[in-house]
Parts: sequence; structure tokens; C-alpha cells
Amino acid sequence: MQLPPPQVTRAVIRRYAQLLSRYRSEFGVRPLVVPDASFFPDVFRPDAASLERIARRMQIHAGMCDIPILPVIGSEQPADSAPSSCGNGACAVPASVTSGAPRLLDDGDGWRILVPEAELRHPVALTTNLARSLAFIFLIETQREGEALEPPLDVTADLVATALGFGPLLLQGAHIYAKGCGGPQITSVTKVPLPELSVAVALFAALGGHPLAPALKALDATQRSLLAEARDLLHGNQELIELIELHPDLVACGEFDLDAPGSFLTNWLRKGRRRRQASELSTVAAAVQLQTEHPEAHEVEALMIAMPPSSRAGRANSATS
Repeated sequence: MQLPPPQVTRAVIRRYAQLLSRYRSEFGVRPLVVPDASFFPDVFRPDAASLERIARRMQIHAGMCDIPILPVIGSEQPADSAPSSCGNGACAVPASVTSGAPRLLDDGDGWRILVPEAELRHPVALTTNLARSLAFIFLIETQREGEALEPPLDVTADLVATALGFGPLLLQGAHIYAKGCGGPQITSVTKVPLPELSVAVALFAALGGHPLAPALKALDATQRSLLAEARDLLHGNQELIELIELHPDLVACGEFDLDAPGSFLTNWLRKGRRRRQASELSTVAAAVQLQTEHPEAHEVEALMIAMPPSSRAGRANSATS
């Protein structure tokens, strides 16, 4: 697996910069949350108490302790949902993710995150979906009157979760080995694919000055390789990192260069050109103001939450998936 092509990488960077331009003050300074004992020291058991502890820790990591959020073990997929299968049901995949069962409920003065009991048996899916749920809550809680959230909301939620520090959790959830009828399969509980997420996580780390060594140590092999590749790409684009820090609105408009990793000599020869471009963009900115048992594949796929369309997002509405 490789990083996405340059035009897709640019699109990820632009969209991430757009989020920074709008939400940087609300994001605050967030840690890079790694799936290890340093961030999750509690022993996890598939019960309500453990669920509440892990959700509370994630609230703290995201800087969202002021929002009343209660995780509860919700119902399973509705009995009237119609799964598709290969005949014997061994690889059944729900016709639609959670078949409309609510995953987020707005109580007016707080939120409930409904977690299917099956999800407690899949820690990676659990933490990924909790991160995405917190991202959606963040978006609604910071939404201005009349403001539309950027569609597709699933993609926005993944990138917001990354900006809240949960990128390594999402990387694990974006590429999960699972059993299926034809043998091992790869499934995901994120909307943004693993290569694109790797770029966003590396960007978060570069902008926040977070060392990636702890994350690389904790991640599985595929995630580790892609994240290291994304880190190297951004390391060769320091002027871009500086530009995002100063003028994310310009980057959101596409006003930036993205150089492929090259030799020291190549990068040195490019430096003068990039400095001139950065100076020109600064001038424009002044005018713009602007884990050894694999789960079943169908079990994991059935746990992915889907955010509601942005047209249904609103503080007064219930959020369902």
C-alpha cells in the first residue's frame, strides 16, 4: 500500500487546512493520542464501567470535558434489518451500516453515545467510533447559527477526529484484518481510507511538533509504513508546514506547492524557489483576509458508524447513523 497520488494528497492537505482555518481556536493544543498504556492505562473489560472510563479519557484528551457526554451500551442491529450474505450467512454484511440505529442522541443539555454490545469485543472499532462520535459532537457544539457543515460529514468527522489528536486510533481502525468466507480480509471503520488518513495524521504531528516514534511503535505494520512515508513527505515540505501555520486559509484555497521526497541536492536546489514562493504567498495573504484472533469481517463492517447528512446536523436535532 502506498500514499495517495499527489492530487489526492493535495486535496487532503487542503481540507485539513480548511478545518484549521475555521476551528483552530476550538481545537486548542491537543496531544497525539497513541493506543498504548500511556494514554489508556485502565484495564478494559467489555462492560459499561470500562466503556465509561475509556470514553471519559478520550473526552479529556480531546479537551471536551465541559460537554456532558454519556456512553451507554445500546441495542444491536434492529431485527428487521435485512443483511446480505453468500447464502449460509457466514460473511453477511448489513445492507446498510447499523441500519439506521441511532448512535448519537442529543438530549438538549448533553449527549448520549449508544455503543452496540458487539462493539465492546472489538477495541479498535470501539475507540475509532468513539473518536468519530466525539468529532461529530465537536462539530455540532461549535456550529454557528446558519452554518453548514462541510459534506460529506463522515469525511469531515474523520479529519476533525485527527485534529483532536485521535489520528493513530483512526489509522488502526482504517485497516483491520478480519476473517471472511474467502479467507482474511481487510475492512475499515473509517470513511477516509488509510493512505489519506496517514497524510492527515503526519500533518497533525508536524504542525504540533509531536514526535511520531511512539505512534509508529504502537501501530500495526501497514499503518506504520504509511505513516512513516507521510512523515518523510512532509519533512521535505517544511515551507508548506510553515505556510499552514501562518495562513491555513491560503492552503485551503490551493495556494501551495507539494514537492515529492527527493535527494538532499534536489531539496537544496528547490529551497530558493520555495522561499520566493512563500514570500509571494505572504503578500497575497495580506490581501485575502480571508490487536491474535481476527474478528469476522462482517462483524467489523457492521460496527462502522455513519454520520448523518450535513443538512440534518443541528444542535436541536438527534444524530443518527
